[in-house]
Amino acid sequence: MRPTFAALCSIAFPFVAVLTSPLFAQESGHSTESSNKLDEGLAHADGFTRVFVRMENQLFNSGDDYRQFIAMQPEDCKRLELRVEVMGTLKENSERSFDPLEESVEALVEQGLARRVQRYWIVNGFACEATAKGCDALAKMPGVGFVYRQRFAAQQRAKRQRESEPDRELSALYARLLKGADDLTEEAFDTDELEVPWNLESVRADRAWSEHGVTGKGVVVAVLDDGMMPVPALLPALWKNPGETLNGEDDDGNGLVDDVFGYDFKNNTPYCVTPSGHRHGTLCASVVASRPTAGDKRLATGVAPRATIMPLVGNGKLLAYEYALENGADVLSMSYTFEPTKMGQYRGLFRTAHEHLAAAGIVSVGGAGNYAEKRPPGTQVGSPKDIPCVIAAGGVGKNRRVTSFSSRGPVSWEGIRYFDEGAALDRAKPDVTTCNSDFPMWTLREIWEEAKAKRVENVVREDSEGYALVIGPRGNSFAGPHAAGVVALMFEANPQLPAWQVQRLLASTCKDLGERGHDPVYGAGMLQADKAVEAARALSND
Repeated sequence: MRPTFAALCSIAFPFVAVLTSPLFAQESGHSTESSNKLDEGLAHADGFTRVFVRMENQLFNSGDDYRQFIAMQPEDCKRLELRVEVMGTLKENSERSFDPLEESVEALVEQGLARRVQRYWIVNGFACEATAKGCDALAKMPGVGFVYRQRFAAQQRAKRQRESEPDRELSALYARLLKGADDLTEEAFDTDELEVPWNLESVRADRAWSEHGVTGKGVVVAVLDDGMMPVPALLPALWKNPGETLNGEDDDGNGLVDDVFGYDFKNNTPYCVTPSGHRHGTLCASVVASRPTAGDKRLATGVAPRATIMPLVGNGKLLAYEYALENGADVLSMSYTFEPTKMGQYRGLFRTAHEHLAAAGIVSVGGAGNYAEKRPPGTQVGSPKDIPCVIAAGGVGKNRRVTSFSSRGPVSWEGIRYFDEGAALDRAKPDVTTCNSDFPMWTLREIWEEAKAKRVENVVREDSEGYALVIGPRGNSFAGPHAAGVVALMFEANPQLPAWQVQRLLASTCKDLGERGHDPVYGAGMLQADKAVEAARALSND
């Protein structure tokens, strides 16, 4: 009989055993002095400062805990079963930690020392704005591990945008989208007379389709970016929330109204799909899952042309992470980056979040960054792609050589609280290589006819709506979605494959480039989708 998740935790992880121990037992030997629990500058901050209060009771509390967790899992570990157990534990930890502190936190709010409190469970803790005195009081509360200064990505929920004429117009658009584009997922994917661009050939996506019959069917890729435009080639891929109806109400009880396709956590609005303005997210989504389009020949443009796209807005927003996990996302594609040297200790918050996501079955991927010519070695791979369990993709152009801007490794976690110990093991980045320029992607033509037109080298195809398939945009933002698409192919082949096995199999099946073995330019080498799918299927434990 397979050991239960709880049993494994109680045997292997003293940091989880706190569930049955005295609630606020101090762990990891950290000092209880408030000054040791405050991020740089918080003790003397002027006015209100955005902070995140990290509780000591985390599923993974230190740098080696995620690795230990992996080592203790049985060979027949099933990702989707583990997801339910991990998510339940994360939420239980949050409830048990915050309940005893609630009155004290409310008292700080009443005293004018804190405001805008937002609770979380993907990392056990809460965000708020606090004065220096408030920060000191928060750090002294029992069970608090550390108080981070929020350097980027404010974690307080934005105030809801007022209803206006554009909102009514977008609601009308959503109503049309719900009735529109047929879902082609159940139709057989015909590869006959299909034109395949060089980038999809390079990652051997076409071979995965034709030889293994996988196209990403049934796999949800959450694209956390600036949203998505209603490009016809992408509409059949658009995720639909089965628990939500477009009626101005919160039908599924998640606190969000009309989140029928995803959500914009930056502006606190359901309108993550709009006719214009979402250039970046549309480009990335099209690499992941756009459907082939007709012309002189059918042209393939998406790595996983039967995968589903969940558009989310709010780079680095933990609310978006929680939403993706609760709503069944399998992959999290992130084409944004924060400079690690400016993140400070705040990097640790995102590492904890992504390790929890990985344990619950989400594979996080993204481009390694575009900083090879701008930053010294060791600082080029941006957060959160510098996290060991996040797959960071470097990129090549059509000549199959690494582009001059593609970020190189290594990375360092030295000096980052909770992750300093064992930091020497976490230096290898990027993880893999894909393609980052010179291939067709969907966008709105008028965007590129203005200031950015010089970045379009060729318009391959254009539809009646004004959306165009263009060649020209460059950046590792577009390398990450290739990896997301390959992971989607793997998950169709083996839906129960744990996240850490996905990462291992991707690396082990790459085509070596550059120096022999893993190197700081190409990582493990060029992704080979067909071989990764074959390896995933071989580990099937259904």
